[in-house]
Amino acid sequence: MLRSLLLVLMVGWTTASAQQTLNYGIVSPNTKTNLKLADAIAGMNSAEESKLLNEAINLSCVVRSRITVFRALGSWTDGAEHSVLLRVSGEEDTLRYVLSRMGRDAEQKYVIYFHPQSKGPADLYILKPRQDARNLVALSNALDRAGIPFRTLVPSGHTTAIYIIDLDRNLHAKIMAAARTLRARVSQQSGNAQLFGADERPQAKTKFQEEINSYEAKNPNLPPTCDVRKAKAKGH
Repeated sequence: MLRSLLLVLMVGWTTASAQQTLNYGIVSPNTKTNLKLADAIAGMNSAEESKLLNEAINLSCVVRSRITVFRALGSWTDGAEHSVLLRVSGEEDTLRYVLSRMGRDAEQKYVIYFHPQSKGPADLYILKPRQDARNLVALSNALDRAGIPFRTLVPSGHTTAIYIIDLDRNLHAKIMAAARTLRARVSQQSGNAQLFGADERPQAKTKFQEEINSYEAKNPNLPPTCDVRKAKAKGH
């Protein structure tokens, strides 16, 4: 019975997803400061990383849309942190709701997202190197040399996908140069993107909670998370 229920849910999500926008969000479980690159890479296999991955998956039942999640490395010019990159179909407010719940529960200061829109003010680039590119340190160093200050690296198979949200649309030339150096295929799309939260954790938690309250007021009686639903199904 439970297996049949989950199959129906997945088929429903797949059908709905084909008609909806695919969004991207990035959240980290890290609360330490001055994390070194090696420590951030090690953190990709941590318990806190797995907990955040599971939370994202369980929220798919709440928003009635399949959420796909990946272990990721958030890397910038002077730091790094283990992160989770998620993909979810739906409207922008749904994406913000999911990220707000994850950001609140992981005690984060900021989360970031990208929601495709044909005339949006920001761009998302996804670079996929053609050659073997599993060395995250080497990739981070190459992107530093290319002058790309913020990026998210997602290992997959024998390569690593590189996600770059260009909030101010001033990185195009540098990104294309990096793609040539890395022999990477490039996809680009326009949309709305925002880094939201606050510089202090209590204020960020308040902002995330306000976002959560607003969404739940507009969407009353949301279903429970997938793990709660499964537990109830087993109980019957």
